[in-house]
Order: sequence, then C-alpha cells, then structure tokens
Amino acid sequence: MNYLLLDGAQIEGLSGRLYNLEATPSINLLYQQTVYADLADVGPLLIALNPGSELAQVFAQEWQASAGIWLESDADEAVLVEHLRSLIHAQVEGVTVLLRYYDPRITRLWLGPLTTTERDALLGPVKRIRLAGDTPETCLQRQSPVAEPARYAYTPWVKLSREQLAHMSQAKRDDFDQCLLAHVQRFYPDCLQHFDDAAQRQWAAHCRQSAAGHGYSSAAEVSRWAGLLAELGHDFPATPAHAAYRALLAQPGVLPSQRLDNLMAELQRPDTESPA
Repeated sequence: MNYLLLDGAQIEGLSGRLYNLEATPSINLLYQQTVYADLADVGPLLIALNPGSELAQVFAQEWQASAGIWLESDADEAVLVEHLRSLIHAQVEGVTVLLRYYDPRITRLWLGPLTTTERDALLGPVKRIRLAGDTPETCLQRQSPVAEPARYAYTPWVKLSREQLAHMSQAKRDDFDQCLLAHVQRFYPDCLQHFDDAAQRQWAAHCRQSAAGHGYSSAAEVSRWAGLLAELGHDFPATPAHAAYRALLAQPGVLPSQRLDNLMAELQRPDTESPA
C-alpha cells in the first residue's frame, strides 16, 4: 500500500485539509501514545494514499519538497504505524532529541549515507520511500527481508552521532538560506542580480556566517545583517570605510539588538556613503 507521512508542524490545519480531500481518511497521529502526546496535532501523521487521488496531487504540488514523504509498505498498517512511531526520537550521546525524519530533506541526508544493513533496519516494514526527483533506481528501498519491526519506547533505540546530526542540520541551513535569499531579492534586488544560483547560495552562507561571527543567529537578526551586507558590500564590516560601524559593534554595555538598531541608523545617515 501507499502512504503519506506528513508534518503537522509545517502544514497549517493539516487534519482539516485531509478531511476536505478525503471522504473518510484513516489518520494515525504518531505522537499519540508517546510522551509527546500533547503535541500530537502538530506532529507527524500517517495516512493511506490512493496514487490517483486529489490528496496525491496536493502532496506533489504543495508538500513534497519539505513537509512529508511518500512511502510504500506491504505490512499491516498497525505494524507500520508502530515502527514509524519508534523513530520519532533518537539518542545523541545519551541525550534524547526529536527526529524529524519525515522532512524529505532530512530523510535523504539521514538514510542516504548509511550501509544497506543499517538502512534496512531503520526502514523495517517500509518497502520504499519515494522522494521528489527519484527514479526506481535512486529511491530509498529495503534490500533484505523485514526483520522484527521496532516498537516505540521511552528510551529511543535509534542512535545518532554528532556528525550525523550536523549533516542532517544541513537541510535547515539550506531552507534558511533560501528564505534569506528571497528576502534579499525582494528588498535589495540589485545585490544579487548578476549572481548565478551557486553564487547566491555562497553569498547567503557567507552572510549567515558573518552574522554569527558578531553574535547574530536568529532569522530576524540575520535578515537585518543581510541588509547591511547588501548595502555595504561583501566585506562588511572589515574595510577602512566601515570604521564607524566597527566602533558601534565594539561599544560596551550595548545589547546586541540595540547594536543592530545603531548600525541601521548609521546606514541611513545622509552623509553615509555606500562602498558597495
């Protein structure tokens, strides 16, 4: 059978939308019957899928890139749900973390580098996972017979190394950079007009790293920092022309948010020249 495993945190009003798309949807909330039950409405859910249905079309058009995965299984649905429920969290050096493996960007980063034996153990009763752009040769699929499916437990059976976690976090960085580029293209359209896709991604990564080097990491902070780089150049705040900005960044006793306000005020001074 075909199923969708969807991310309730990324799709607003997901259950309501499913009832509008399917006459009698069979919905399994994976956080139910776990310590995360209070978050069940914004957690992952599994729903059986007719490949030719309106739901399948909406998935392909709206959710496939970042909010869910299409999977196939010959197992009993209850067995499949129990195994998928067992994967919702993992241990990283003894610390339990939620594992958003149903985000397709994380799915490939997590399962792709593993050996066949490791991947088969994690897939369990899942026969195949179909991600955007997959062919029958490139999709993630189980190679060996199904072993005993896993069951949810308070202590996760899945273990991740810090290296794996960092690699999987690449999906979030890529998503953040795309949002940052959209912001820059909207408010500073001249900044990136001559950049190809690779150069734009490189610019976004530099912007994020530059902001982090000065203590700024939230989306709002990095977006404001991007405005400074867009106006003052890639080397901000390192050139001689940026001396006034460096002085503001070095002011003692000033909150980081106030420093950003001061930098933006300096940028807007009538006598300030842009070296970019």
